Amino acid sequence: MQKKSASRGNFDITNKNDIATLSQALIDVEQKFPIVFDFLETFCGYNTPVMSSDPYEITYAGGKRDVILTIKTIMRPDIKPEHIAGYYKNL
Repeated sequence: MQKKSASRGNFDITNKNDIATLSQALIDVEQKFPIVFDFLETFCGYNTPVMSSDPYEITYAGGKRDVILTIKTIMRPDIKPEHIAGYYKNL
């Protein structure tokens, strides 16, 4: 018997409505549970540059930082969801 995948939905980063819904959900989490964003900012190195000469460590740290930067970009009230969706459509 084959196990079904545990899909949570069909989020589409090129869909402005999905981006708007995600943005509001992230804002709600930040307001209700600030510890979540404190953790993400710390773990992802939002305010801390990587101090290493190892290219693999630099790449890994950069990838983690990209996560929090993308989340914060999606949450910005001055950037419209259609602009974010359009950016990802053109990649």
